[in-house]
Amino acid sequence: MTLPLFVALHIVYGTLIGRVLFPRMHAEGEVLGPPLLLALVPVALVSAPVGTAFMRYSGGWFLHGAFVGDASHWYERFNFGLLLGVVLLAGLATVGSFLNVIIWASRDRPRLARAGLWLAAFITGLTLVSDFGGVFTVIGSGGRFLWSHPVGLLSVGNTVVLGAWIAVCRARFATVPPQPGPGSGIPRSAIGGPLT
Repeated sequence: MTLPLFVALHIVYGTLIGRVLFPRMHAEGEVLGPPLLLALVPVALVSAPVGTAFMRYSGGWFLHGAFVGDASHWYERFNFGLLLGVVLLAGLATVGSFLNVIIWASRDRPRLARAGLWLAAFITGLTLVSDFGGVFTVIGSGGRFLWSHPVGLLSVGNTVVLGAWIAVCRARFATVPPQPGPGSGIPRSAIGGPLT
């Protein structure tokens, strides 16, 4: 996936992980602690290295020819800045769409909570319309297509990891813990509340 599709993937991921974790966040009143860290784990461990590999070894394709032309390798001063920019874009896309879900779902506006999916669809459509061939032909590689180049495998792998992490969060972290109260077996004094 090229940079616009990479960003769109993280917008979709942030929206879906936000929807998965929202019931627990709503029940516990916890937003910027563990839920946000859970959302960023695969972005930091998988997407950031994959994005920097795309930028470093197939920069011409990843940026649709911007900055580096058709080159697949380049050695310039702004190289490190572009690598950091890719990591920052992935993180901001994830956090922004994650927070969008929280903001609108907590106000019972589910259509606006799905705005990230609409934005990602718009970015994907615009990219495919404006440079369809540039998405599937890896420039700087002698005309190789996406499915016959390592970037295709990395694209699929990154998408699968993000999807698998959503499934893990749904199974392990999304369940709402029982609330203390009468008949719950959890004394209120154990959570700092007054004994009644």
